[in-house]
Amino acid sequence: MKQVFLYIRVSTEEQAIHGLSIAAQSAALEQWAQDYGHNVVGTYIDAGISARKPAKKRPELQRLLADVQAGKGELIVFTKLDRWFRNISEYYKVQEVLERHHVDWRTIHEDYDTSTASGRLKINIMLSVAQDEADRTSERIKAVMEVKRNKLEPLTGSCPPGYKIDGKRFIKDPAKETAIAAFFQKYLACGSLVRTFEYVRENFGLALGYQSAHKMLKNPCYYGHYFGVDGMTPPYITKEEFDKIQSMRRRIVRKTENNRVYIFSGLITCGECGQRMGGRVNTNQESYYYNCTSHYMSASACANNSNLGERRIERFLVESIRDKMEQLGIEVEHIYADRKTRNYRGEILALRAKLVKLKDLYLNDLITLDGYRADQATYQSKIESLAAEEAAQEKPNFKASDKLLADSWETVYYGMKQEQKQEFWRILIGEIRIYKDKHIECDWNQ
Repeated sequence: MKQVFLYIRVSTEEQAIHGLSIAAQSAALEQWAQDYGHNVVGTYIDAGISARKPAKKRPELQRLLADVQAGKGELIVFTKLDRWFRNISEYYKVQEVLERHHVDWRTIHEDYDTSTASGRLKINIMLSVAQDEADRTSERIKAVMEVKRNKLEPLTGSCPPGYKIDGKRFIKDPAKETAIAAFFQKYLACGSLVRTFEYVRENFGLALGYQSAHKMLKNPCYYGHYFGVDGMTPPYITKEEFDKIQSMRRRIVRKTENNRVYIFSGLITCGECGQRMGGRVNTNQESYYYNCTSHYMSASACANNSNLGERRIERFLVESIRDKMEQLGIEVEHIYADRKTRNYRGEILALRAKLVKLKDLYLNDLITLDGYRADQATYQSKIESLAAEEAAQEKPNFKASDKLLADSWETVYYGMKQEQKQEFWRILIGEIRIYKDKHIECDWNQ
C-alpha cells in the first residue's frame, strides 16, 4: 500500500465533452487507488487553469507540493500527462522538488512512469511534442484574432455593459444606451463613484455594483478602443474625457465621517509637497477647512502648516470667475472692434451691380451664354463668401446672458447644496494648490 496524492486539472468546459471533467477524473483516480489498494491522502483540483500556466499560478498544485515537502505521501497520480504539464521548463521545476523528496508520479490512462530511465525519456519526448502542439495552436489562434481585429470584429461573445453584438460588430445596447451615457456624464460632474451608480439606479433603473462601475470607468472600450484596436466599439465618451476620468480616479471623492460633503474634495493639493490635502471640520462642527496631511501625519513633515477655510477658497474662486468674465468681455469688445475695418456691405453691393451689367451684356448679345453663366457663378460665389465673412464678424448679442450672469449667477451658486457645489467646481477646475503663505492657485478645465 502506498500513500498517494490525486491531482486533477481542467482548463475549459469543452474538456467535459471528452471525459476530462473534474467528476470524471476524480472517479477514475479514486477507482484506480481502490483497485491497487493504495491510500489516498489528498485530492488536489485546479479548475479553469491551463497546463501551460506556471506552477506558481496553480494554487492546488502549490498545496500539493507543500504536502510533498511535508512528507505526507510517496506517489502522485493523475489521468493523463497533459493534466500535469505542457511546458517543459515548468515541468522540470516541479520535478526537482519531487525528486528531492523521493516522490514519483504516474498516469492511469497512459503508460508514463518516472521510476525508470526509459519512462523518463518517453516523458521528455512527449512533453516536447505537447509543448510544440500547444505553441502551434497558440500561433493559429493569434493569427485568427489578428484577422478579427483588422476587421473590427468581436474576439469574444461577451460585451461590456452598454454594448451588444449585432452580426459581427459591437453596437450600443438600445436598452441601456441612455443610462450608460448618463453614468459617464454624472461621474465627470461629481467624481463620486457611489453617487454615480446610485444616480443611474434611481433615475434609469440600471443596477451596477461598485466593482462593475469601477471597471467601466477604467475600460477604454467606452471611447472606442477595445482589444487593442481603435474603432472596435462605438464610443460613449471621448478620449479626452476618458483621460480626465483616469485623472479623477486618482483624486477620488471619498466617503467621509457622518457623510460630510467637502466641496473641494479631491481637487486641492499642497503647493509645497504636491500631496493631496484633506478636508477637516472645526470643533463646533460648523465650518470646513483643508490642510496638508503630510505636514501632520508624515515623518518627513511638509512645511505647509496652513489651514484654509472652505468659504475663503470659495470666495477666491468666485472672484476669479468674475474677473475672468470681465476680462473676456473686454477682449470680445477689442476683437470685434478690430473686425469692423472692412466694408463688406459695399463690396457685396458692387458685385451685385456687376451682375446687373453682366445680364445687360448678355441680353445685348455682347457675350455668349456660356460666358454669362461662368461670370455669374464667379460673382455669386464671391457674394456668398463675403456674406458669410460679414456674418462671422457680427458681434453676438450677449445682453441676455450678461444680465443673467451679472444679476443672478452668484445667487444661484450660493443657493446650491454642497453636492451641487462640488459638481460645479469639478466641471470647472482641474486642480487647486494651496501654499504655506495661504496663497491659492488653480488650473481651470478647458
